[in-house]
Amino acid sequence: MKTMFNINIIRENPDIVKENLRKKNQEDKEVWVDTIVSSDKRWRELKQKADRLRNQRNILTEEIRKAKESNKKIDNIIKEAKDIPKKIEQIESEMEELKQNIDSLLMRLPNMLHESVPYGKTAEDNKPLKFFLPNPKKHAFELRNHVDLLEKSNLANFDAGRDNAGQGFNYLIGDMAELDLSLQRYGVDYLIDRGFKLVGTPLLLNKKTIQGAVNFDDFRDVIYKVEGEDLYLIGTGEHPLVSLYKNCTFNKKDLPIKICTVTPCFRKEIGGHGVDSKGVFRMHQFNKVEQVIICAPEDSYKYLEEMEGITESFFKSLKIPFRVISICSGDLGPKMSKQYDIEAWFPREQKYKEVTSAGNTTDYQAIKLNIKYTDKDGEKKYVHMLNNTMVATSRAMVAILENFQNKDSTITIPKPLIPYLHNKKKIGGFKE
Repeated sequence: MKTMFNINIIRENPDIVKENLRKKNQEDKEVWVDTIVSSDKRWRELKQKADRLRNQRNILTEEIRKAKESNKKIDNIIKEAKDIPKKIEQIESEMEELKQNIDSLLMRLPNMLHESVPYGKTAEDNKPLKFFLPNPKKHAFELRNHVDLLEKSNLANFDAGRDNAGQGFNYLIGDMAELDLSLQRYGVDYLIDRGFKLVGTPLLLNKKTIQGAVNFDDFRDVIYKVEGEDLYLIGTGEHPLVSLYKNCTFNKKDLPIKICTVTPCFRKEIGGHGVDSKGVFRMHQFNKVEQVIICAPEDSYKYLEEMEGITESFFKSLKIPFRVISICSGDLGPKMSKQYDIEAWFPREQKYKEVTSAGNTTDYQAIKLNIKYTDKDGEKKYVHMLNNTMVATSRAMVAILENFQNKDSTITIPKPLIPYLHNKKKIGGFKE
């Protein structure tokens, strides 16, 4: 049974799965665990019965062969043999129904939490762990919102984007388009220098592939479907990246696999209202650099720290103030066992807002995608898979526009990005 939640955990200790649900404030799903246990028991009983019947059919087939050779009567044996396929068919029909019901529940169960995940019910309970530049510089002038700043500097045309495609689609012009591209190129170079291999991915995926990467029912209202085709625009580079090795088996000595991609991403939802949602911060189309690590189970939390550390050092190099938070049990997505978010400081609003997420899905994605490794004893086991938004350029750009805004409406470019911007140290600026 290929599912997202590892059924062996329920078989071995259903009580810890129920406790996990309580930590995630999903007590209503505890009854699912009991249903899975009883249905799985029945499924395995039926499988044994079907296997016995197949074995009996093989024995009878051999008896018929020998009886024919010795001219013995075989009518009774033939009748008994003919009845077996129908019995097997009936059993398999019940097994398939049980399997579908079990899979439906397993796909909706959340991953097991790591013991270090803080308990909580909402995002308000997420735990701050560390701060970079905890006392950001105060501006001696009133900061302009980025929409006003970009429009008056002729660095974006939001009206044309809305007119031609709808709200949430924008035109970035000149230096702003280059700033977007510079973050993509710097992010990719940063990962390549740290051992990641760049992968160019499809921007459309079929439903079966998306179902392997994420619970499709939870994601169907987020992504755009191509009319008349089994294709969807990607909502994140993570999905084509983790699907690259679907149905593959690695040798353990070849792990970890470190890969990254840079893609446009397309999402229906924007969320929020007002100027901070109108502009660049939340868009239906945005660019993102994504990193994925595929590794042996015993190494996955080590690599989670490594991935998070890479993104922290990336934002430190840009001198963008931020904090790192550990996502609490109630706010953690269903596929994640543990997750860190980086929240950049946005001085105009005087608040921290999410810019990246790094999480460990353990074997939750690997089971559905059927990605395994062979250990030294030749046994096949599921890999662990991790993903991290290296940089979503839309949010990073707003953080730059606010933190590096000058009184004359120019924007000072963070030092690492200057070479990617033809050595420009400032962009924008206009006169009232």
